Amino acid sequence: MSFQLGSLNKQFNTETESFQRSFNLTHKGDPIFSHEFDGASSTNILLGSNTFVIKNHFYVTGEELTYDATGNTAIGIDHTSSGIGADTSLPSSVFVIKVDEDRFRVAASKALALANDPIGLTTVGVGSTHRFTAQKLDTKCIISVDNVIQSPLLSNTGTATTTENTMLNREVRFADIRGFSQYDLIQIGNEILRIQVIGFGTMSNNVLLDRAWMGTFEEPHTGNATVTLLKGDYNIRQNKIHFADVPFGGTRQKIGVSSASVDVGASVFTALTEIFDTGTQVKLRSLTPPAPLIGNRDYYIIKNATNNFSFAETQGDALTGVGITLTSTGIGTHNLLVADVVEGSEFQGRSFIRSDYSGNFLLDDISTGFTGIGKTFTMKSGGSNITGINTDFGVILLNNTFQKPGTDYNYNEVGGATSITFTGNNIAGLTETYSTSDVNANRLPRKGIISGLGNTQGFGYQQIKAGFGTAVVSGFGTITVAMGYTGSGYRSAGTQFKVRVIGGSPTTAAAGTFSVQDGRIKKVFMDGTPGVGYTHTSVPLLEFDSPYGYDDIKLISANTGIGASVSIKIGIGDSISETEITNTGYGFTVGEQLTVAGIPTNFSAGTNFQPATFTVTETSDDKFSGWVLGKFQILDDFSDEFNGSKTQFTITENNSPISIETQAGSPISLDDVLLVFINDVLQKPGVAYEFTGGTQIKFTEAPALGSSLQVLFYRGTDADIGSAEAVETITKGDIITINSPPSDRSVLTQDPRTIRETVSRDTLQTTIYKGQGITAAKSPLRPVTWRKQAHDKIVDGVKVSKSRGLYAGQIFPATRIISDVATTDTVVYGQSGVIGFTKTEDPNTTSFGVKIVDTDKDNSGFGTTTFTNPYKSISGVTMEGDQGVIVGIGSTTKGIQFEFSIPSNSVLRDNDFGGFTETGIGTGDYFVVSRSNVGSGVTARTSNGSAVIGMSTVCLDGVFQVSHITRVGSGQTIRVHTEISSGHGLSVTGLSSGAGNYYGAYSYAKFTTGAVGLAYTVNSLNGLTGLNTAPQIQRTTKLSLDYT
Repeated sequence: MSFQLGSLNKQFNTETESFQRSFNLTHKGDPIFSHEFDGASSTNILLGSNTFVIKNHFYVTGEELTYDATGNTAIGIDHTSSGIGADTSLPSSVFVIKVDEDRFRVAASKALALANDPIGLTTVGVGSTHRFTAQKLDTKCIISVDNVIQSPLLSNTGTATTTENTMLNREVRFADIRGFSQYDLIQIGNEILRIQVIGFGTMSNNVLLDRAWMGTFEEPHTGNATVTLLKGDYNIRQNKIHFADVPFGGTRQKIGVSSASVDVGASVFTALTEIFDTGTQVKLRSLTPPAPLIGNRDYYIIKNATNNFSFAETQGDALTGVGITLTSTGIGTHNLLVADVVEGSEFQGRSFIRSDYSGNFLLDDISTGFTGIGKTFTMKSGGSNITGINTDFGVILLNNTFQKPGTDYNYNEVGGATSITFTGNNIAGLTETYSTSDVNANRLPRKGIISGLGNTQGFGYQQIKAGFGTAVVSGFGTITVAMGYTGSGYRSAGTQFKVRVIGGSPTTAAAGTFSVQDGRIKKVFMDGTPGVGYTHTSVPLLEFDSPYGYDDIKLISANTGIGASVSIKIGIGDSISETEITNTGYGFTVGEQLTVAGIPTNFSAGTNFQPATFTVTETSDDKFSGWVLGKFQILDDFSDEFNGSKTQFTITENNSPISIETQAGSPISLDDVLLVFINDVLQKPGVAYEFTGGTQIKFTEAPALGSSLQVLFYRGTDADIGSAEAVETITKGDIITINSPPSDRSVLTQDPRTIRETVSRDTLQTTIYKGQGITAAKSPLRPVTWRKQAHDKIVDGVKVSKSRGLYAGQIFPATRIISDVATTDTVVYGQSGVIGFTKTEDPNTTSFGVKIVDTDKDNSGFGTTTFTNPYKSISGVTMEGDQGVIVGIGSTTKGIQFEFSIPSNSVLRDNDFGGFTETGIGTGDYFVVSRSNVGSGVTARTSNGSAVIGMSTVCLDGVFQVSHITRVGSGQTIRVHTEISSGHGLSVTGLSSGAGNYYGAYSYAKFTTGAVGLAYTVNSLNGLTGLNTAPQIQRTTKLSLDYT
């Protein structure tokens, strides 16, 4: 399930001029993750029931909590409690046993919590500020600011170094500064810091840091301390979210106040502004502020008169006119920053709750392997392979953009490892191809894309200049060429450059080509034709092809960079005067040195030639972030229905309507369990759309034609969601009438029509209607009259009976318990019923809820504090068992041996009912013998013979426990050994055994649960008669109305 987190206080500004980075997270005013309580209060701590009372705690059974007495005396516990050892006070790590939404107990381990084995509480603590805090907070949320999903803080980024000295205030030297940039987050010890300046002072590896970032506290740091690069946008601690940068809080304005404008005597200052009013909050930016003010602190304004103001410590002081007495004017200009908090960043947050958080993971950063060509990457968490998420999906972000599961990527789990494969150019109907020269066309995550490039100019490169020459007319009227300048910058020796002959009035025009070498024209060929009819009096002009520009010069990397190129211009000094990146390439690193080749050089430069070098100053890397917070179910895409006017749509899965509901009393907010993305933007529930359950979702504004869509349904853990069969109230054959709206009687009431099909809980299909009262108007809403079908009728050519499932009997499978049950027991034995409980529906039931009801318990004292509730409800129960006949009996002084066989005509042998060929009973299991025809009563004992468990009063009918089993020959008969009291008088002389013999029937039914939590007793000392008063175990879901 999920909750909408409370809105944030919008006191935001820019990343370097901060008002507020940390905010409280709540749901409808209640804290979600961390709960502070009075540890000395007997109202919060119920010693008698070992229970904590915290309103809307939002915890689930098995969830790990951290307990903190915050320096006070901790709550006292019973040191004999399971898993505690010798501790006498509540440990810091405990696990929840949920009682209800406001109460819970705690256990020493997850297993003990699931077994309902709580820690005993003996004394309340001291102090009113004790605290319970949940774990894995960053994996439980989706946080969005201004429609951009934020990434939780990730430490396993693969970049780390050490410190070279002890940190002094905000300065420290890094052993290796590579891989770190300004405003990067780092972690040293438990403190998170932000890099403000690299190369602070005189040393390139000296770093100036912002301390105590992201909700952490300052710590001392010595030399050789590990420095880890962090990535992410936020960090949740207890009930606060801490952003790496401050979300924008509105239009920022800066008012400069000179020290000359400060009047110390009156403790006022003057400024020409209309922005300030009494109570306005400002941040003071000043190196030497007026005393006693402190730079980078928040103050409040008192407006004394037009352009005349004072400072106050608090907003309350400002409103009551209590100003700060100034003792100096300060030095220079003092900047006062103001934020318009009305138009702030938009926040959206959801916390997702499920019954088991063991599958919540923060995924390791895989962006170091991005190339723009590779599409498959191994997913890890904390450096270890993970499994079990290939159908969960979770949240995958690239550059803070949500990747659509099944569309943008898929998981694949093989051999204990999970990989993610991005879709890339694998598009239906198209050939999947990838470019190594332009990775931007591959639709795959990239790394090392050059976005900043510096270079030296070099010396000795040829400029781009065309050659020229003079036409020489021979005595035959043909043309030859006398070169005047061989040009420079010619490349591609294999390219055919042309010479054009212009003018001259020849009989036949001349044409030629020229070859190039070392950037210059080598030889001219009048190979087209030397022409005919040229004269000395009309000499033609020559035009030579210009060199191609240096427009796609490859950058050569000695490392991993591939595919980058630049456009270059050579200036008058034979040096590079201009460069422009023409292909950004991929795989480059900041600081990498690159060279160029293919630009002709001047021989005249000689030994003075200097090759240009290019340095990568900045790269664009696709950012990755991922976390698994539960299972997301992909629902159908209905964007083909978007037309710019339609606002309401039916939710479907596999083209069938799906109705999403909550159980009565559930705190789940249904509009929060859907993740709706339109054009990759997460829509805000209650604002962008409304969903209150059922099959219909309604958008506030109609999605535009052509918009993309994905809808995901948050299922939490598979066990958190169940499928229920609805009993139709309105059904096929009933009559409905759409009436006239009360506010507009001009719209006529329609004629009655017959229902053809109930499509979903809120959608009906009727017979075709063409009568009065039809209108396309969507408002006002019109009332509907419904009338049940009163007689059988024909609908669509099929007879429809007036009978309906609403009136059918409700049958709940049940059986009697056959052995006592203790509060910590996790197995309950019943008389029989495996077929009724698990094998009579499609699909068969593998896990279900039960209730154990002691209907014959003495209910005297009901309603008093000493009364023990005879009712217990348990979920997630599994069952095994079978039944058959006894085909042989043997006895010893203290034992009976029963030979169990499942008859060949038993339904249990059918695959639909389990396909049993022999009993599955095992050592220690309890079973019932009935309809026996030998013996005259025995006393059954436990499997080790230590205690009596039952007595037979009619033949051998009663309860027994298996001491061990053996197989009879090679067949399907199992010999079951039991312990009984001596002196039983049972004689089996002359009795045969094997198929065809009958000495009674057996049955066993074994229910496996969590700890039952309530004790039940059974009267098994009066044969089967005593079991008639035993507590019942009953399935909480009734049998389906239809069977296959």
